[in-house]
Amino acid sequence: GEKQFRVVYEWNVLDFAFTNEDERAQALYSGHYIPKNVIISDCKPFANRLYLTIPRMLPGVPATLGYVVRPENNGRTDPEIVPFPSWEMNERGNCSALQFVQGVAVDKHGIMWVVDSGRTETLTRDHVVCPPKIILLDLKRNGTVMLRYQFPESVVPAGNNYLNKIVVDDAFGGFAYITDNSGADPGIVVFSRRLTRSWKVRENNSMRAARNAVRFAVNGTELNFSIHIDSIALGPYYNPNLSPDQPVPDTLVNSQNYERNVYYSPLSSYHIYSLPASLLRDPEFNARATPRDILEAVVDYGRKQSQTDGMFMDNQGVLYYGLLGEHAVAKWDSYKPFTEKNQQIIAKDATYIQWVDSMGIDHEGYLYVVVNRLHNFVAGRLNPLEVNFRILRAKTGALSYVYTPDNLFNSDGKFLYSGASGEPF
Repeated sequence: GEKQFRVVYEWNVLDFAFTNEDERAQALYSGHYIPKNVIISDCKPFANRLYLTIPRMLPGVPATLGYVVRPENNGRTDPEIVPFPSWEMNERGNCSALQFVQGVAVDKHGIMWVVDSGRTETLTRDHVVCPPKIILLDLKRNGTVMLRYQFPESVVPAGNNYLNKIVVDDAFGGFAYITDNSGADPGIVVFSRRLTRSWKVRENNSMRAARNAVRFAVNGTELNFSIHIDSIALGPYYNPNLSPDQPVPDTLVNSQNYERNVYYSPLSSYHIYSLPASLLRDPEFNARATPRDILEAVVDYGRKQSQTDGMFMDNQGVLYYGLLGEHAVAKWDSYKPFTEKNQQIIAKDATYIQWVDSMGIDHEGYLYVVVNRLHNFVAGRLNPLEVNFRILRAKTGALSYVYTPDNLFNSDGKFLYSGASGEPF
């Protein structure tokens, strides 16, 4: 299989699967579609499709969620994006449709959890402001809506949030952990599917931009970004009552092995942190907790080489993450200490890997990585004559974190599944 990263898709500018040429011409003429204003952010594979988010940062973005067919089954390397679940569900200004989607997650049942922050044109002034929401779409039934939930103003204020990335946790009927990197009130928004309720967990030491990390350079472009909590990942189950060097009993049952870490990092930070999932999931604790209570539960793993936008955990406890200033993708086995030796760069290229955004792993163990030159895009310096957006792919030998085994545990923490063939890196 492929060990190295390969470019499977690349685009100078992104295009959509309009019904016909007249429709495209009309969209271009009316400003409904402005090619240089379209960027992809997240990619999540499922079955024969690669789902993409297209955040409406600028005007002229006709759809904010779509898909392309998997590379094996696609004749082009720059396919048109098909709006998903439909054109209607992507209508700008219709608050029951999707307005601004940056992060999505697909659970092990094939349900896509779509986070819509509700505010369009985040880089300019002429916004649509809709209430922020989460919509669950059944990918096995072509995007049938399973659930709609509107966040209350007290948790996620309309027009004043930046819901960004999401991970899903199967526990207790399903939870989502969502990063809100709004300037005013950053934190992790927690949503319980069973309770249809949400709340926000704040921690100013670990979730806000670090002063020493607001300046960095990508391919010679000097940047000055002060951006709060952004990337997020969900680790494997473990027993918090056992220290790492204790021998693990043979018959460790599910109930003893109940904790998971939620890893996160502000974009403007050199550190990776975590909080226990059980703490995030407890609304009563979060309602009464003092800032110190939450700070005491934070683990700081230490320093990485550069800032990170996207990260993704596999089902064997390996975390993949971008290093923006290094033009690189790295990995860390979260069962090991976060030392320099255990942080391995697996791909590095100053031309091809400018701004690693989000990632996903498919059912064959391929890791997909979106590279989108976001630094050029936000500065209005996207050059339509060169490749700006790439999707890279490499074989990992593991599956997505949503397939984490939850009823077995061993000291290696290594599980192989049928379907996840191929060697690790």
